[in-house]
Amino acid sequence: MPETNPPTLLSIDLGVLLDTPMPERRWLLSPWLREQESVLVWAAPGVGKTMLTLSLALAIAGGGSLLGWTAPRPARVLFIDGEMPLDDLKARLGSLAASVEGIDLAAARANLMILARHHQCPDTPFPDFGAENQQDQVLSLIRSYQPDLVILDNLSTLATMDDENGAAETQRVVRLLTRLKQARIATVVVHHSGKSGRAYRGSSMLATTFEAIIGLTKEPGADALDASGTARFNIEWSKFRGRRDASVGDRLVHLKETAGVLRWSSEMPQDEVLNALAALTRTGRFTTRAAVGAALPEHLWPTLGSPPSAGWISGQFRMAGAKGIIGKVEVDNILGAAREATEGDLHDDL
Repeated sequence: MPETNPPTLLSIDLGVLLDTPMPERRWLLSPWLREQESVLVWAAPGVGKTMLTLSLALAIAGGGSLLGWTAPRPARVLFIDGEMPLDDLKARLGSLAASVEGIDLAAARANLMILARHHQCPDTPFPDFGAENQQDQVLSLIRSYQPDLVILDNLSTLATMDDENGAAETQRVVRLLTRLKQARIATVVVHHSGKSGRAYRGSSMLATTFEAIIGLTKEPGADALDASGTARFNIEWSKFRGRRDASVGDRLVHLKETAGVLRWSSEMPQDEVLNALAALTRTGRFTTRAAVGAALPEHLWPTLGSPPSAGWISGQFRMAGAKGIIGKVEVDNILGAAREATEGDLHDDL
C-alpha cells in the first residue's frame, strides 16, 4: 500500500482570522460543556461517578436537565465502558432515565450508544486508549459513531499506562484527547482518585487539556453508595475555564430513591456558606446582615436563580454563631462600626 503524506499544517494571519465568521460552538450541557471541550470527572471507587456520568449521558442524549444543567437539544453520545457487565449498565440506565428532568426518552434511546468491553467476545480486541500505535484506529472507531460527545469510563480500565505518574505515558492520552477536539468531539473522561481521595490519580499533565475538572468526594464518615444504588457525594470544581453561574459551584449532591423512582437533588455545603458570610462581614463594608447575605456569590444562594431571603440569612448567621465561625457579638460590633462610619461620612458631607 503506498504511503500517504500527512496533511499540510495550516496557518492563518490575524487579519483573515478576525474577518472570518466563526460558527458558534453548540452547548451540549449548559453552562459547562460545549462541542470540542473535554472534562475530567474523578472520584474514589464506589462514590458514584458512574451514576453521575450515566445520568449526564442520558440528559445530553435526550435533551433533558440535571442538577441545574440543561441540554438545549438531544445530541449523539458514545459511552465507552471498560469494566461493567452489560446487564448492570442496562439496570442503571433504566433506573436513571426518570431522574433526568424533561428527557425525550425516544431521542435518548436513539442517540445514546454503548460500547462496553464486557459486551464483546473474549477474543475480540478492545481499543487501548493509552497505546500510541492504536490512536488512528481509536479515532476512526469513535468517529464512525458520529458522536457529539464520547464518555470514557474509566481511564484505568480503558488505557494501558504502566506508570500513571509518568509524563510520557500521560502525554499519549492527552494527544488522543486533543485529536478528538480537532474532530469537534467533546469528551468526558472518568478517572479514579489518588490514595488521599482529594485529587485525581496520576500525572498533573493530564489536567492540561481539560476545560473543567470535577471531583466527587464522599462526606466524612458517610457511605457514598448504599445497597439501593443511591449516591451521596460532594461535587468540587478544581478547574473551570468558563464563566461560572449558580449551577457551577461546589455542592452536596444526592441521588435518592423515592417511591421506586431515582431523583437527583443538591444543596450547598453549609460551612462554605457560613465561612463566606464571616469573611464578608469582616471586610467591614456592610451595615446589616441582609446586606452581607445579598453579597454572597450566586453559587452559594439556597435556590438557583433566587437571591437569599432575610429569614434565610438570619438563620445562617445563627448557625455560624453556633458553630463558632463568627459570633453574634463580633457581627454586631463590625456592623455597628460600619454604620457609625457611614453616618460620620454623611455628617461630614453636611
